[in-house]
Amino acid sequence: MKLVAYCRPSTANGAGQDSLGAQADACAGWAAAYGHEIVEVERDDGLSGSLGPEGRPGLQRALLALEQGETEGLIVHRLDRLARELHVQEAALAHAWGAGEHVRIFEAVEGEIPRDDPSDPHRRFLRQVMGAAVELERGLIRARLAGGRRRKAAAGGYIGGDRLHRRFGYELVDGQYVPVEAEQTVILRIASLRSEGASWGAVADALNAEGVEPPSGVAWYPMTALRIAQREQALGG
Repeated sequence: MKLVAYCRPSTANGAGQDSLGAQADACAGWAAAYGHEIVEVERDDGLSGSLGPEGRPGLQRALLALEQGETEGLIVHRLDRLARELHVQEAALAHAWGAGEHVRIFEAVEGEIPRDDPSDPHRRFLRQVMGAAVELERGLIRARLAGGRRRKAAAGGYIGGDRLHRRFGYELVDGQYVPVEAEQTVILRIASLRSEGASWGAVADALNAEGVEPPSGVAWYPMTALRIAQREQALGG
């Protein structure tokens, strides 16, 4: 089968075994072992798995390849790379399977994800139980981190986070946010493009075309520009 691979790194382990390259290699290795061919690799870097397809350009392209018949199946390293929340997972699977009865979905670590079968409700039940377990684990981790931040704040510590989670346009110096001139210029450029009537997609395209370094280090996406603009507005920028 001709497959499209979809890769999305974990925000907690983006540089390790879950990196974009490692996922693509795992998918390619599995496909080769079972006689399939990966003809496209789509990626979303720095985008949350809680976002639906409309918020992830790479996933949109992967699903479109299925709909247009360019590929016959979708492969991910693990199902949680497709989505980290159960309702998003189920919507993405339904979208992919909806592209045709021939479409098949695989994960490199487990093999094929069987289609829902009205005569075998256990299939869907087991898949959703696993998806719910992943969502629960994510929630527990988030709760532990939030508790740690509260305790640190109560002790007078800084809880701002690292560079990947800092406020774009500023650096933290001695506990205070200091403007970064180059990034402030980018923020002004985003505001200028929007004032000219550009869509968020057009803003991202313009920044990529102008060679502006994105926060993720990969590419500008519509959601990236939108979030930066919203954060500036919310924080009085």
